[in-house]
Amino acid sequence: MSLAALRTARRCVARHIDPSTGPRILSSIRHASTAEEIKQRLYDSPVLRIRAPTQDVATLNKRLEARVNDRNVVGIVRLWVAAIENGVRPDAVSYDTLLKVTASYGLFDVTLKIFEDMLKMGVGDKQQGLNYVLEVSGILARVRFLGLTGWFLKSAAADPTLEAKVFKMFEEHGCSWDTITYQHILEALARRENLEMALQVLSEMPAKGITPNVQCIQTVICLAGQMGMPQLALELTINSEDIPGVVTDQVWMEVLMSGAAVMNPDVVQRAWDSVRRTGCRPPEPLCVEILNTSCRHGLPELAQSVLSCLKEAGCAIQEHHLAPLVGSYAVAGQLREAYLALDLFKDYKVKILPESASALVEAIDKSISTLDNAWDVLSQLPRPVAIEAVNATLQAATNLSDMQRAIGIYKELSDLEVSPTAATYDILLGGCLSISHAELGERLYQDMLSRGIKPTLQTYSRLILLSLTQETYESAFTRLEEIKEKRMIPPQRVYEALVRRCVEESDPRAELALEDMEICGYRVSPGLRDYLLKGEKRQDTANEAMAWVRSVSDRVSRG
Repeated sequence: MSLAALRTARRCVARHIDPSTGPRILSSIRHASTAEEIKQRLYDSPVLRIRAPTQDVATLNKRLEARVNDRNVVGIVRLWVAAIENGVRPDAVSYDTLLKVTASYGLFDVTLKIFEDMLKMGVGDKQQGLNYVLEVSGILARVRFLGLTGWFLKSAAADPTLEAKVFKMFEEHGCSWDTITYQHILEALARRENLEMALQVLSEMPAKGITPNVQCIQTVICLAGQMGMPQLALELTINSEDIPGVVTDQVWMEVLMSGAAVMNPDVVQRAWDSVRRTGCRPPEPLCVEILNTSCRHGLPELAQSVLSCLKEAGCAIQEHHLAPLVGSYAVAGQLREAYLALDLFKDYKVKILPESASALVEAIDKSISTLDNAWDVLSQLPRPVAIEAVNATLQAATNLSDMQRAIGIYKELSDLEVSPTAATYDILLGGCLSISHAELGERLYQDMLSRGIKPTLQTYSRLILLSLTQETYESAFTRLEEIKEKRMIPPQRVYEALVRRCVEESDPRAELALEDMEICGYRVSPGLRDYLLKGEKRQDTANEAMAWVRSVSDRVSRG
């Protein structure tokens, strides 16, 4: 090393190191007797971090391992080249480390050349080297040494004939398949989603005197789960519980995801219990799938456990978390608990949606008997009763077109110590519409106004549709104007119902209704178009309306 280089190093040290350490290092440099001693001190200094060249295989292996741990692939290549140039002869450990890295990155040609170079040097394990080449010969390479989960990008190994080439190399070198070989074969089958062949290979291994390792069994379990066969994945997992290292948290999570994806209650329940025992916290989307499974099959205890898990994880409880809990109680036949669970929406300050109690409604509206049973349960709830519970029961009654029971429940609101909401009246108006009872609908509407409840768009829409079921339908146009005055946009189905009724009555206002539809941005539905084309009654009005539809279509196409 030249004197100028030493002076430069000295200035760098003076600028960048801690002042407390500077004098000690600079002093040692000044008092060194020879240039060689100065150079050696610089090489050995932990502050300067100037490493001595790699001159022996032990140092090479140590530095290779350090770069693997640091995920420094470029550093590995540079270190290897520099060591070879310095005359270092790599040993079996050196080649094994390098093969592991290149195989993990899916570098088939590089891995093969390193393997061939290893054979020429007469070092290393041929069997293990071939396994590395086989690993990289698949369509995708597993990123293992980085500690990641997933599949790496496509590499030069995308040619499926490469695997056949490697198997031929096993024969040429006189190497038989060992456990690692089978592991790579199973991983290749998993990438191709060939579950049947993977199961066959796994079952044949013991017959050939080869004990499957942990990775072999885990690969098949996860493949079964990913292929939509959660029951098989669960059975394989249970049968492998006595094999150390196989049934990990990740395996149970894979089984849980598989079961939740197809809403398999047995698999989900067993896997959930196992996951919870391990202390793992499934992600929120998976919890939602499990909640939906509990709702589908009536598993309220499972739903409660999932809800507790979400709260422990600090997740904000939302509507799609609470609705399945209500449904799980309803499907299980626990109507009282389902009704009371609706109070959770208020507890968590979550807005309840019309569909939030849909599973509860479905459990009630099966028959008049189930409706009467629901009313008995509802009437015995602690006061005040949640209006959402009442609305769900009213919805079930209107679904059964049993307005007598619906009105009976409505009249008992004061006894339940609850006041109706706009949703209550919208449900009742829907029931009036199902039986075409306009007079009852009007009375309910007036009662709604007398209570100071603001009508919704659905309120007006149902009043219009209800009016169209009567002999005289003038009030439908009055309600339509009320909607416009309140700066609401009437639904398309309201306009189309008006058009149909006007056509049936030869009412020229059909064209006006269509014009309003265009202003609101609606396009004529295929159903209405077919009605106007095929309708025979009041054909003149229908023809006029259809002519207007065609003119609108022409303007749209020209625009």
